[in-house]
Amino acid sequence: QRGCIRGCRFCQAGMLYRPTRRRSLAFLKERARILLENTGYEELSLSSLSSSDYPELGELLDYLIKLCTEKKVNISLPSLRIDRFSLDVMAKVQDVRKSSLTFAPEAGSQRLRDVINKGLTEESILGGAIEAFKGGWNKVKLYFMLGLPCEETEDRKEIAHLAERISETYYDTVPKEERHGKCEITVSTSFFVAKPFTPFQWASMFDEEDYLGFAKTVREEIRAMKNQKSIRYNWHEADVTVIEGVLARGDRRLGPVIEQVYRSGALFEAWTDHFEIGLWKQAMEDHGLTISFYTKRKREKDEIFPWDFVDVGVPKAFLCKEWERAVRGEVTPHCEEKCSGCGAASYHAGNVCPYVGKEDA
Repeated sequence: QRGCIRGCRFCQAGMLYRPTRRRSLAFLKERARILLENTGYEELSLSSLSSSDYPELGELLDYLIKLCTEKKVNISLPSLRIDRFSLDVMAKVQDVRKSSLTFAPEAGSQRLRDVINKGLTEESILGGAIEAFKGGWNKVKLYFMLGLPCEETEDRKEIAHLAERISETYYDTVPKEERHGKCEITVSTSFFVAKPFTPFQWASMFDEEDYLGFAKTVREEIRAMKNQKSIRYNWHEADVTVIEGVLARGDRRLGPVIEQVYRSGALFEAWTDHFEIGLWKQAMEDHGLTISFYTKRKREKDEIFPWDFVDVGVPKAFLCKEWERAVRGEVTPHCEEKCSGCGAASYHAGNVCPYVGKEDA
């Protein structure tokens, strides 16, 4: 499927690719069969922004498991919403080949999950973890972001506490004689990058030192946990994040900067061992620009952005309204619950948004 019904405020893809468009079950079955017959790949992935929102996921998996088992091909599901991932679906995937489960709560505290409009409660997160552990899984990967708008120190510490509570559910739920080894939880944090065409395009970012401090807070809090040996912590590079923030909301003045960085020898900047932030800082300075102008500067609601001339179907007024709701910590219902008038229905050709008319639902 393309698009997503959820409306997470940090997610550019969730705004750009509206409205949600789902492939038919028959189409997916046929394509999977053709792929397996004509390739030698060892894994088949169900690719979408939110696979667990596909209404016929169970039936599709039944078909794929039969198909993949015969050819010894693994089925991969991308990051899933822990509240919608049922024990039945997990058990089906496990029949093919067991691996770790990946979930993305994005924020440790409920307050901050409401700010980003993630739509997940701690009850649903722990409930999903319990179902996973009952199904025989003992490895869980959790993805979070640091440096989110309205984030405070306690929100960062809550990442460690949430991981600890998930670990506790494993030992409380699974009898000792039924455990497949110890519980293994991998916590990964990336640093928030403000993106165009999202409600957070107005948000400020931080310096490299700030991001490293945020990660240190999480790491130290995890080390203080009772089940710290069950929790492994990884975090993204802070210097790369700063440049990602510059490029994400940059204007035409960055053209000569990028060219100078390239001519200075930068070719594989996405590879950590090749990235040199010094080249970027020097190029910015040579062209009279500062990193903080693009990352830390406060943006007023009426500021004209370099990308405002691009029409993605979701108007700036809606994004601004969502930014205001984020600052107030208010949750916006997802599309299947209630239409929020995001503008996706403006595309009259092809697939029309199926959720228009649910304003009073």
